[in-house]
Amino acid sequence: MPYSNRVAQFEPLEDTGEFKLRKTVFLGYTDIAAGGIRALLGINMRKEFLTINIPELRDNNLGVESLETLDPRDQPYAPFQVWNLKYEQFSVILVNTKLKSDRCHFVCSKIMDICTKWCVDKLIVLSALRVDIAINDDTKIYENVINDMPLTNCPELPGDTSMNDPFLSTLIQMVQVEYVPTCFLIIPAHRACLGEARETDGSKQVNDHFEHVDTDGTGRVRAHLLPYNTCTQSLSW
Repeated sequence: MPYSNRVAQFEPLEDTGEFKLRKTVFLGYTDIAAGGIRALLGINMRKEFLTINIPELRDNNLGVESLETLDPRDQPYAPFQVWNLKYEQFSVILVNTKLKSDRCHFVCSKIMDICTKWCVDKLIVLSALRVDIAINDDTKIYENVINDMPLTNCPELPGDTSMNDPFLSTLIQMVQVEYVPTCFLIIPAHRACLGEARETDGSKQVNDHFEHVDTDGTGRVRAHLLPYNTCTQSLSW
């Protein structure tokens, strides 16, 4: 099934250069442990930046802040930001704010707009999620796919698994409607505490698991996500 043939409506951009989303896109958001967003924010590579202003997020604060001095080549974090890694063939979408349930559809709609505008081949969503199933201690990560083939050998979360994540629930509905090939990499987790990632609330372990994601059997994607340093980030929600 082809992409929807429609024109995406954008708010004014802070960077109006020749920015084009790559065919593979990683998405991180402020999940229950801020695991996906921390892992992606910590990527230490040269980047091109695109910040998109969503009016409904105008008064939102950052979910995760940097504790380091800003590199002159970088831009400050924003509630909704896109990176192209200059020497790699993938982009990163960052939803770096705590979303109220009635704001999720605005953000998910914008994600679908830019994915369809640039005909993304694969959207990879990193999510830490509280789940209501018995967890095997040997299973660190689960994979569920929509409109695509699996990337890993990780088991699926059962289809009847309950979740309390309005953003993820909304995104799942929209990728089905827009037919965007999407892979969800999910780590069972609990709510993280304010401040840096730590072992006592499990947030450091979540970050470590995302660090070692290997999506093609060669370690290539794992290498892309390294090195990152979650010690330089602070959860501020």
